[in-house]
Amino acid sequence: MSKENAPLSRPWSQRIRRLILPLIFTGLLGSLFYYGGPSYYSIGAAALDTTQLILGEALGVGVLFFLTVFVQRLVQFVLLEGLVASALGTPVPRLLSQLSALIVYLLGFAAIFGIVFKQDLTALWAASGIAGFVFGMALREIILDIFTGLAINIDRPLRIGDDVLLHRVGDKTIEGRVIEISWRTTRIADLDGNSVVISNSKLASSTITNYSQPRPSVWASVRVTLEVTVPPERAERILTGAAAQALAEISPGTSAVPIARIHEITPYGIEYVVPFETSLHRRMSARSIMLRTVLSHLGRAGLRPVIREPTVPLSPRFVPELAPPPEHIAVLLGGAPLFSGLGAGALALLAAGARIRTVAADTPLVQGGEVATAMILVLEGLVEAEAARRDPGDRRTPQPARFGPGHLIGGEATLTGDGYPRTVRTQTPALVAELDHRLLHRLLAAEPALATVLAQRIADTLGEEEAAGPTRGRRLVTASEDDRVADVLGSLSRTFADLRLLQTVPAGRPGSGPEDAGGR
Repeated sequence: MSKENAPLSRPWSQRIRRLILPLIFTGLLGSLFYYGGPSYYSIGAAALDTTQLILGEALGVGVLFFLTVFVQRLVQFVLLEGLVASALGTPVPRLLSQLSALIVYLLGFAAIFGIVFKQDLTALWAASGIAGFVFGMALREIILDIFTGLAINIDRPLRIGDDVLLHRVGDKTIEGRVIEISWRTTRIADLDGNSVVISNSKLASSTITNYSQPRPSVWASVRVTLEVTVPPERAERILTGAAAQALAEISPGTSAVPIARIHEITPYGIEYVVPFETSLHRRMSARSIMLRTVLSHLGRAGLRPVIREPTVPLSPRFVPELAPPPEHIAVLLGGAPLFSGLGAGALALLAAGARIRTVAADTPLVQGGEVATAMILVLEGLVEAEAARRDPGDRRTPQPARFGPGHLIGGEATLTGDGYPRTVRTQTPALVAELDHRLLHRLLAAEPALATVLAQRIADTLGEEEAAGPTRGRRLVTASEDDRVADVLGSLSRTFADLRLLQTVPAGRPGSGPEDAGGR
């Protein structure tokens, strides 16, 4: 438990125990003072007056002292830590606790001098006033800091635990979290973990930006410059998808999706900005995550940021690229597990025949349970698949899965004629490539041996699912790998009945490697 949070979380039982002790001493000494009169005579008449005076003054001082301690703890534990801290929702600053204790103890000692020792308090206050004037002239800077600290606690431009930025002309900018407000100074933990101590008078004269009010977050942004040949709608789609994926890692559970916008047109290209929210102490790491994800999405889209290189002047016949070229789509297809290792000819055929289309945000791409008619490759943007169904005994809350560029949707289901296992919808605007049955028919007609390769890949996937747990929404998964391959080949032959794929299976164990197929 941190020092600044201790007063707010101290249990009431501990507060009551701290109050009982001075209350017991106050009652005990008061009882002796009240009922101890007759005992004075047993000491002897000669020493009666002196003993009575000393004992009476001692008991009086003790009663008032312990009563002062009780009142101070009552104010501290019940009023400040109980009522004030609960109302504010933050720990009470040490300055208020120390000031309240000073006032209570000053009143207590004044009561001792006036009641027990029968002193004239008028002269005492007059003498203290003269001394206070002298000390005030000598310690005016310290007194200014103290009263400024009081003003800060009353006005409350910042509180303990707030993330703030302090700016004053001629001084260094300070960013960090407030950890203590004392008599003279305020202590701030900066972003490097150092403790920065600033006087309250300088704090009050600074411009204060409080990142914790009205919401405990700060706005940050990343900027990326792209060639003017990239259409703005495509650039915004790619950057928005990247930002949505990065935000899921930066702030899990955040529903708001950051939107990329054009910031400026420069001699080097068009500069885009992606704003996002995060905490002050995570701002640097959040920017790193955001930039890393943006670079990944741009790379998968076949683009890269401009780095101090002027753009090439546009020719009159220039046609802006609305989608990645077929050779880049072929690279993305080759990265999908289903098509990994296929020959360049097969991948080029699929990439050239794919149907490219843009999809708005929050639009279903495939519906779970429907018969698969096409597999979909995500080229740009971010998509979200509904949470996978779990066993009845699993009480964990299922979470949806998000996928970016390069993810293939419904590949196995399209080849085997099954239904899509899960509903998938776009989370941001997206660009996708559809590979329908006609395109797959052309591929298998051109290279029939690919049926065995694809069947082996699908059988391996089904085997992994069978080992992980029960499989739902698919055909029966058998224990033998050879049987699984044969079962998948049977599904392929029914889906593409006119190709007679089973007659093209090589002799021996099904599933010849991808290097033997698709490379011709």
